[in-house]
Amino acid sequence: MFWRYMKISLLMMRSKPVRSILSLLGIYIGVMALVLILAIREGISRQLRELYSTNGVNIVFVHPGFDDVSRRIGHLGPEDILRLQEVRGIHSVMPRAQTEMDVRAGTLSAHAHLLGIDDEFIPLYRLRVLRGRIFLPEEVRKKQPVCLISADMVRQLFPLSEPIGASFDMEGTSFQVIGVLDWDARAAQRTSAGNIDVLVPIDWTLPKMNSNYSMIEVRVDRALTANQAVDLVTKELSHGEPKREKLFYVRSMEQFVEKTKSTNDKLMRALLGIAAISLLVGGIGVANVMVTSVTERTREVGIRKALGAKRIDILLQFLVEASVLSVSGGALAVMTGALGISLFTSFFESTFPMALPVAPVAGCLLLTVLIGLVAGVYPASRAASLSPAEALRYE
Repeated sequence: MFWRYMKISLLMMRSKPVRSILSLLGIYIGVMALVLILAIREGISRQLRELYSTNGVNIVFVHPGFDDVSRRIGHLGPEDILRLQEVRGIHSVMPRAQTEMDVRAGTLSAHAHLLGIDDEFIPLYRLRVLRGRIFLPEEVRKKQPVCLISADMVRQLFPLSEPIGASFDMEGTSFQVIGVLDWDARAAQRTSAGNIDVLVPIDWTLPKMNSNYSMIEVRVDRALTANQAVDLVTKELSHGEPKREKLFYVRSMEQFVEKTKSTNDKLMRALLGIAAISLLVGGIGVANVMVTSVTERTREVGIRKALGAKRIDILLQFLVEASVLSVSGGALAVMTGALGISLFTSFFESTFPMALPVAPVAGCLLLTVLIGLVAGVYPASRAASLSPAEALRYE
């Protein structure tokens, strides 16, 4: 019986094509808006997960803090490094040592931003090496004068020559280039290091910090949650004294991602509210069309009742028609939205991430069914309540 109602509904839509298209247009616009908003939200979430993925290791960043009550400023020094290295559950500890200096290669010179790293830094943050190789463990351990430079620094120091194997002078020390790194905005964001031109073994830049580090990067086993990792590091740095906890600002990469996602979700919820209003308007349009359809088919209802149709049959018929009308607009919006997103991301994936989430989109289609049922309740009840005699006399 349900399929018979579906067939009748499709025939009615085909008999009144202009009115059907105009009525489902409101649903189409509302669902399209929902699909695009959900796709943007999903795309941003996936980009954040990809951008800050750290190959199974929890990253905790420690910055000096400030206690408003005691007016004390936190201090990060070698003793903090040694203390954290002895803690079970902490994989490694690396002070962030960033500085600036002038570099020279032959007659060319440039002002460079330096970052001292260890041999795990580049694989951990999944940085792309364009040419050459990364540091070997013994090169970092033995403090060898080797370096990786950014593509921008290649253009400044080696515009017409091969950089790999070449050397340049940095404060009286000759550094050999072993690799060229693709240090772009995403790398700066992922590592929280900003714009970097030259990467050298960590011990080359630590003396520049005068044993007073601006940040410490703590790598914690993935078995610990983000909150557990932060609590562990905070407890060790503050020596278990709650009063000292404010002297350090400790946050994990995962917490940063969750906070960013939470901010994006608040914006998306506001946009979803606007899209929901569009769906409400579309539902009103469907209800209006169904009321008109009931008026036009009053004699049909009378004939069906005279032939023995029950009240529930008339009610179901008009409810199915309203639902089919609503779902048609929603399904069309999902199909065109999926096609549009697929084409858009193939050209602008890196600029504006979008991805179609299956479960929420399926929920949108179920919502259109509900809208159709709600919109069809009054017209269907009105048709079902007509008496056969009155309906047959209707002109």
